[in-house]
Amino acid sequence: MRYVNTRRASALLGALALSVMLSGCGGGKLEMPTPSGATDIGGPTMTSSPPTPPGWNPKDVVPQSQQQAQETLLDYLRRTVKGLSSGITFDASRFGGVGSGNVGCDDDATAADGPTRFNVAFDIKVPPGTDNATLIQAFGDVWRSWGWYVYERDGFRKPNLFGFSPDGYVLRVVAAARDGFPPGLEGSTPCFPGKLARNDIAFPTVVTP
Repeated sequence: MRYVNTRRASALLGALALSVMLSGCGGGKLEMPTPSGATDIGGPTMTSSPPTPPGWNPKDVVPQSQQQAQETLLDYLRRTVKGLSSGITFDASRFGGVGSGNVGCDDDATAADGPTRFNVAFDIKVPPGTDNATLIQAFGDVWRSWGWYVYERDGFRKPNLFGFSPDGYVLRVVAAARDGFPPGLEGSTPCFPGKLARNDIAFPTVVTP
């Protein structure tokens, strides 16, 4: 299994992963009101959302270390790919090692150790003949089966689906900018104290079942 080092990612992740691969069409400051207990990972303002799942009682579980944040997110990614059709993988190779890293939770923060979250972006590699719209719905089916809050958001390329876990993690799959290309995938952890942030913990470049 290949890994990426997060040392160079913090400065470039926002411009690369969020803007190039999965950003919406809207301009201006990225803001994203989210349901209680869900981590804000940026994007245009949400105009509406469906009812929450039965028994939905979210509560962010603040990671107690960088390692814990990354391991929990990786577990959700691995469980996701296992729930999809065979032959699908998540691949960050195109980003040249800058597909993951810590990003600040508060755009207005002035302290160097302000709250941060770990974010990762992937291309989705699929077998020939895969229908991309059906694939996006399959992501949603997997996340809903775990009891996550899943819906499509305005302001992003459609189709798209955002999955919010009860413990504050977010996965999102968004249609590619060019027709015929597989969608992109991004994941984010809850915010945690900046003093816990590290940039020397590798994260897999490719996630497989």
